[in-house]
Formats: sequence, C-alpha cells, structure tokens
Amino acid sequence: MPNLFAYGMIILWPIIAILLYKKFDTITATFWVVVGGFMFLPDKTIFDLPIFLIGKEEISGISALLCCIFIKNEKIYFLGRGDLQKYLIIFVISIPIFNVFFNQKPMFNGQIWIQGLSVYDAIVAMCNQYVRLLPFIVGVSICHKKGSFEKFLKLIVIAGLVYSILFVIELKFSPQLHTWIYGFFPHSFVQTIRYGGVRPVIFMGHGLLVATFYMVCLCASAIELKNAENKMKALGVFCFFGVVLLSTKTVGAFIFGLFLSIMILFTTIRIQKLCSSVLLGIFLIYPTLSILNLIPYDTIIDFVKSIDTNRADSIGVRFDNERMLLDHIRERFFIGWGGMARNRFFNTISDGYWLIIFGYYGFVYFFAYFMLFGLGVFAKINSNHDKKFTQLKVNMSLLITILLIDQIPNSSLNHGWLWLIAGCFYSFVNFSSDQNEKLADSKI
Repeated sequence: MPNLFAYGMIILWPIIAILLYKKFDTITATFWVVVGGFMFLPDKTIFDLPIFLIGKEEISGISALLCCIFIKNEKIYFLGRGDLQKYLIIFVISIPIFNVFFNQKPMFNGQIWIQGLSVYDAIVAMCNQYVRLLPFIVGVSICHKKGSFEKFLKLIVIAGLVYSILFVIELKFSPQLHTWIYGFFPHSFVQTIRYGGVRPVIFMGHGLLVATFYMVCLCASAIELKNAENKMKALGVFCFFGVVLLSTKTVGAFIFGLFLSIMILFTTIRIQKLCSSVLLGIFLIYPTLSILNLIPYDTIIDFVKSIDTNRADSIGVRFDNERMLLDHIRERFFIGWGGMARNRFFNTISDGYWLIIFGYYGFVYFFAYFMLFGLGVFAKINSNHDKKFTQLKVNMSLLITILLIDQIPNSSLNHGWLWLIAGCFYSFVNFSSDQNEKLADSKI
C-alpha cells in the first residue's frame, strides 16, 4: 500500500510543474513534467475521484496542459491538428458511448458475474481516455518551433543518463527504491529475477518499462551520434546506453534497440523507409492473422526454446492466453467488450497492449487508436525538406513502428511519455516553423 509520501508526491506534482514552467522553456518543462513524472512518481498510487482516476500519468498530463495554457500561453489544439487527426481523436474518445449499448447485459468471466455497462461507465471511460491523450495533445501543440524536436531528443538522452544513477543502485542492491521511498513494491518481485540477477524497476512499475525507456534512449543517442560534431563523446554515450540496455536483461528490448541502432547508423534512408513500412504492415495485420489462427505459435515457441527455455515458457504462456482471449473477442469483434474486466476471462493474462485495446473496443477502434499514435510516420517528405529533416523523420518513423511492434507482446503504450514523443514527432514533421520558413522561401 502506498505511504503518505507517495500520495503527497501526486498532490505536489502540479506545484513542481508550475516551478518548471516558470524556469524553463515550454519543451524542456513539458518534457520533465510528463517524462519526469513517469520516471519519478510512484506507480499504482491512485486518487479515485467520481469521474477521473488520478495517478502519475493523469496528473502529469493535466499539469502539462494547464501550465502550457496559463503560464506559457501556448495555443492548444484540443482535438489535434489536421482533419484526419481530429477525426481519430473524436472517434477514440467517443467509442465508449457506442460500446455501452452492446454491453448492457451481465457476463460470466469464468468465476463471477460482471455487471453490464451503463451510460455513466461510458462517460467515465470517455473522460479518462481524453485525459490519457493529453500528453499527445500537448506534444502536437508545442513542438512547432525551429529546433524543438532536436532539443526533445537531447532531453531524452539527458534523462537516460540521470536515471542511470538509480539504475545502477538497483543493479547493486536489487529493485528496492520504490519500496524504500513509496512504501510498497508495484508487482511480484519474482518478475525482476532474470539470468542469475535482477532487472531494475526503479519507479516505472516494471522492468519491461525500464527496458523500453532505455531502448528509446539508445535510439535517441544513435540519432545524436549520426549528426554529432564530437563523435567520440556521442559514441561514448551511445555505448553506455547499450550496456545499460543489456543490463535490463530484457531480450526483446535489447534486440529492438540493437536493430534500431544498426538501421540508423549504417543503412540508407531508402532502406529505413522500407523497413518502417514492413514493420507497420506486420503490426496492422497481426490481429487479423491471430483471429484467423494463422500465427505459427508452436513454431515460434520451438525456435525460442532452442535459444532460451525460460523465455520459451514465458512466450508459451502469453500465446496460450492470447488464443483464449481471442476466442472471447470474436463474440464482440467490431465493438469490443468494454471495461470492468469484461474483455477477459478470469485468471487470464492480456500482456499485449494490442489485445487489451482490441478486447476493450474492437477491430475498428484498434486501427484508429494505433493509427493516431503512428500518424507522423505517414507524413510526406518533399523536395523542400533538407537532408537532416528527412533523416530525422525516417529515424523516428523507425522508432515509432518498433514501439508499435512492441505492443504485440508488451503494454508500454499505456504510458503518456510515449504519446508525448508521438505528438511532438507529428507536430515536427507537419508543422515545425523551420520547415514552414523553407516552404515560404520557395514561394517567393
């Protein structure tokens, strides 16, 4: 159970946010409010208000939004920028009201009966969905000035270096910081044990989330290395993040990080664009293949077993649960089962975020939700964009598609800091002022 200090940190975060916005520019302050909230605030510490659930994700997004409006006087695009983005956001936040009409009857989950959904449940879901999108909306609204996104990437590198101090402490003393400071450990401690050691959790809630964080840091440092004047310093930071990512003892994140680094540093823009398209296609077609029983689960398990028996057992459990949950999802294929654990059976585990989203609100919502996250990938590159812009856009497209692929086995996209990255990236490739200036110059 969280101690008083844990609840106090949630309450104090808006005040800390005000101080950050008073002292720093918008990009820097927003980064530390949203990403810093994910890094340092307690996990699973919730204020259950009548409409909203307020935890670390929600308080960070709300604080960033209000400070951008009232301190920085930023124009906020509450429904995004561009018609397609607006339609997607409206659809994503309004789907619960349609979902409720198909889920008013109680259901049996294998152990207990779960009540049907009401209009009140739909309103609560809509409000919480919008609050969870606030980091994305803020990112879309603020990352439009020259050099904003490059600064954002530098901040990711700095955050990774700062957090590595706590990372090393937990490598040495085991994952104890959350218990020492906030009074409880956020999940089963046995999940931290890997390969004869432990993987740090710090304040992120799970070792997998720490691994995803450092995978993003490694990607950011690879981009910095690609464009750095001081190659030796940038190479040192890149190698350091590589070692840290390896120390997370998370095979998937390490493979993704290694793949991203090789692609960014050693391949052409054309190959990277092709790879992004292929990865995006794999992610979008995966649910359909799963529904049609066309995923070779047993072949994948046998392959992993030849490398690591423990990981094969873990993947086997995930696949078994996936197949059971898909049988349940087929009954509400287009509209989903809604919340209150109606989307899964008793004692089943839905690790993949795609499966959670699909089970909640169905097939169409799945495409709308993840397309919203990856919309920046679809931005066109024209002849007025310089090589640096093009390179950065393609590099980040790779990262975005890798993060989507990661939602097949994991659930990292449930956290606002990744949506902030996606929002800033979308604004950078579509509305950044330096590109607008180049387009204006070309018309004179």
